[in-house]
Amino acid sequence: MLEFYVYRSAADGAWGKYPFGNINVANMDGVVWYLMNEVVTNYGSGTRCPRKFDISVIHRMKIKMRATPELIKDNMNFGARFAYDMGMCMGRCFPENKCTCKKDCDDHYSKYGYVPGCNNFKDKYPFPVSASQAPGGIWYSLPLEGRCDNPTGAHNCTWSYEDAGMITLEELEATTLGKGNCCGDSCTDLWEDLYSVEKTTERSAKAMDVLKRKFPQMPRDLDPSWCDFDRDAWYKHDAYEKQDPWESEGAKTCREGR
Repeated sequence: MLEFYVYRSAADGAWGKYPFGNINVANMDGVVWYLMNEVVTNYGSGTRCPRKFDISVIHRMKIKMRATPELIKDNMNFGARFAYDMGMCMGRCFPENKCTCKKDCDDHYSKYGYVPGCNNFKDKYPFPVSASQAPGGIWYSLPLEGRCDNPTGAHNCTWSYEDAGMITLEELEATTLGKGNCCGDSCTDLWEDLYSVEKTTERSAKAMDVLKRKFPQMPRDLDPSWCDFDRDAWYKHDAYEKQDPWESEGAKTCREGR
């Protein structure tokens, strides 16, 4: 049984409207990279205000997971990190919105079970392909069909979760007051030097420190986040065509898994 924290940024009040699953989450470095590249700035250039999607909080969840025998046989605990859009699995998504589509998900969930997936930023696969300021970043996928109360490693019982608190961006940004990034009535220098590995590490540490102060009864961290997905073992034959599931003529086919 593996136990670790994952994080997800969201708009205030949006959490809990849908069942927790068929979703992408991250370790702290992964969510901080997303925030500083797309949410509080416009892809690293200039302040974005209001914040993208009105994102204002970071949620923390405690994940327990157990891999299926089929996955362990191929020397992995995690599968491919599939991208989810509005609860629908889009397969692996690459730059320029090119994805391998639902069939990629269906084929491999059928083979390995509904297992959590992951990708290390340092592998530059499948996305992001350039995140040098957050080499320790990891993104995860959590298929709803694999969620259960006590993970057994069965195809439909690979992971569970517990709410482990949340902080607001305002609370995080208050750790580094300044004038460099203003939105509403608050300004912060937290997002200065976006391309510095050291600064990214500091941002992640500050977020975890705020969570610890706010929820002192909980561990600051559990086992360090990691990802042992093996692309060559999972995709012995990778013949999945990349399409744009949002704009291309083949969008319907892509989303239906045909």
